[in-house]
Amino acid sequence: MSAIKYFIEQNTRTLKIDEFLTRTLNSAGYGGCEIRKMPMRTEIVIHASRPGVVIGRRGSNIRELTYTLETDFGIENVQVEVNEIDNPWLNAQVMASRLARQLERGVRFRRMAYWVLRRVMRAGAIGCEIIVKGKLSSRRARYQKFKQGTIAKTGQPATTFVDEADDIAVLKPGVIGIKVRIMRPESKLPGVIHVKKPKPREEPQPTLVKPPEEQDEETEVEAEVDEVEESLEGITDIDELRELEELDGLELLDEDEDEDEDSEETEVTEETEEPAGEVDETEDAEEKTAESEGGED
Repeated sequence: MSAIKYFIEQNTRTLKIDEFLTRTLNSAGYGGCEIRKMPMRTEIVIHASRPGVVIGRRGSNIRELTYTLETDFGIENVQVEVNEIDNPWLNAQVMASRLARQLERGVRFRRMAYWVLRRVMRAGAIGCEIIVKGKLSSRRARYQKFKQGTIAKTGQPATTFVDEADDIAVLKPGVIGIKVRIMRPESKLPGVIHVKKPKPREEPQPTLVKPPEEQDEETEVEAEVDEVEESLEGITDIDELRELEELDGLELLDEDEDEDEDSEETEVTEETEEPAGEVDETEDAEEKTAESEGGED
């Protein structure tokens, strides 16, 4: 098989799988699928706005999908994964299927198209376009376009930034085709200049003038600090600084020792004075007793 035929077969199979999933998962808000070929298996990632409906009760819908993909489409070792769409209002496939289902229920196409257009633009899209074709209000087929914002139609921006999807609504008069184009908010068109908002200017705050007394005190403190710094500027050797620290420590120790010696001397004098008083009192008493005895004689 040539490479051209191989890629044609692969693309036709992906289109068939996409159509099958849009029919079966229409009520779950189907938003597209991705097929990843692995060495041991084939992964199919389904994007939906309601992943619970895709999975089913205890995974019953997932098992049915894997069985049909293996039997009908010939895919071996299929592994189905479901991802929830963060913002379904910016997904063209979800919006097209929602518009088609509402038309099948009997809602007027103008009312529903304008409602979808407003919701998409409110979600942050740069532009949105909805085209409805078929027997809308007469026996002859016609089309009507609803557009808001900017939509790139040609070139690389149209392929990279614009999300496009189609769907159909089956009614009694006939089939109505729906096409939705959404330009995502992160798209950057060439030639469009984006001007950044200027930063808010900081208003100058008034500064209070200090009284002259405080200013004089501050100048005195600054002068003292400058003197100390100037005195220490000449000392750059580490040994000199260590000698200064040792001298400071010795002075403090001498002061403490002097205080201790003074305190000891005072204690000794007090202790010596107390017994002297006692001796004097005993001597006076002995003299008095001797005089009294001499007088009696």
